[in-house]
Amino acid sequence: MQGQDNYLPHYVKIKQHLRHLITEAQPHAQMPSELELARQFEVSRGTAKQAIMDLVYEGLLYRKQGKGTFVSERIARVYDNLPSFTEDIKRAGHVSTSRLLGFSQTAPAPRAKIFFSLNDQEHVIRYKRLVSDNYRPVALVISFLNPHLYEGLQASDIGDSLYDTLRNKYGYAPARAKDTYSFVNISPHTAKLLNCNENDYVCYSERLGYLDDKTPAEFVESYIRSDYFRLELSFGMDGTAPATPQILCRMPPSASD
Repeated sequence: MQGQDNYLPHYVKIKQHLRHLITEAQPHAQMPSELELARQFEVSRGTAKQAIMDLVYEGLLYRKQGKGTFVSERIARVYDNLPSFTEDIKRAGHVSTSRLLGFSQTAPAPRAKIFFSLNDQEHVIRYKRLVSDNYRPVALVISFLNPHLYEGLQASDIGDSLYDTLRNKYGYAPARAKDTYSFVNISPHTAKLLNCNENDYVCYSERLGYLDDKTPAEFVESYIRSDYFRLELSFGMDGTAPATPQILCRMPPSASD
């Protein structure tokens, strides 16, 4: 392991160190400053700041101007039960099916590499599938799984639900997550898979999934037909995050609409 660590960029080593501190710390505990980290790892303050800001972006840390960096409470509170396409489609009383489009050990996407703190020699498990609602394609989902957690996983192991498979085979699956959503144009290939027009906008979702102990487990990119899904969130008066956000299934509008 020490030999592998030698290949890691300095800011990734700092991130690993901070992740360990976060796991041991209580919410709102103060983390080492940029200057302290720079001295400890013998790097520039800019390198230390990059590591901190990556974890701020992931929701594990937050900063207060003039006071420092602190452990976020957000990841521990976001999504007590992770939204799942399969489960939400079934909950709506529809038939959920998934078609395998690709399964391989491959070089990670740049964001996934940073999220998992991998070196240049390490690969991730890439699982690409097309999810359908009542046999109509509604989402293209590309999952990158942490290779250190799910070593030996095969495509033939995976049933209707990826998370159920991971729980049954390894004893753990993503339990916390940070999801971000935006609207994007899609490529002709993706449009063909989703059976929509090339100029259509779809909902693009990016998920950072963690185990209960905040270990990075899954990086997911999803392209969701916007005419089939909407995201419903409920917030308290104090602005707290919802306990269980849901992706709600919608049938397509009729030709007369």
